[in-house]
Amino acid sequence: MQCLSENHKTMNIETLRRLLKSLSAQPHGLLNKRNRLFIRQPADSFRPAAVLLAVVPHQEEWKILLTKRAETLKHHTGQVAFPGGGYDQEDASLTVTALREAHEEVGTPYHTWETFDIIPPCYTPSGYAVYTVPALSETEPKLILNPSEVAEAFYVPLSFVLDTANYRQRIFQYQNQTAQAPALPYLHYDIWGLTASILYSMAEHFRHYR
Repeated sequence: MQCLSENHKTMNIETLRRLLKSLSAQPHGLLNKRNRLFIRQPADSFRPAAVLLAVVPHQEEWKILLTKRAETLKHHTGQVAFPGGGYDQEDASLTVTALREAHEEVGTPYHTWETFDIIPPCYTPSGYAVYTVPALSETEPKLILNPSEVAEAFYVPLSFVLDTANYRQRIFQYQNQTAQAPALPYLHYDIWGLTASILYSMAEHFRHYR
């Protein structure tokens, strides 16, 4: 299947839809390995959260929307993240959680996004089970940032994310264990942690996608 055009920057929208839809059924080898490292308590004791893996057209190519968290937040200040946050009892689903959080953080209305099946949870040392909601907008949304939550929003080219050669392996320590995790340097941004792991898992899936 010819997924990318000759300049490797654009993808047929139907191919992109199929790719995003297929993410929920990918093997998740890296994410499962990460989960085995971080789970030290029953899975149902983790608080559910959801993030939006949002793909949009920007400057004539598909890009992924990311945010840089505000320095005033209590946790993960200044880190690069997907729009998203904790599940509320009022949310009808985890997809609604991701859409609500995106609306609160970057101002995108719910109807902006076409959403796809949720990627199974990734567990974090801070006690969250984070579900990823792949999403697509056919037009570039107007962003209105909430400065109490988001210091900056920016786009990373999808073609850059899908190329595993752009990732670096970073060593970290967790509970007396040494492990490696992918990081994605892009311009002056340092994309690491759960965000980079989700993106790398997507890139690994794309390598074998047909």
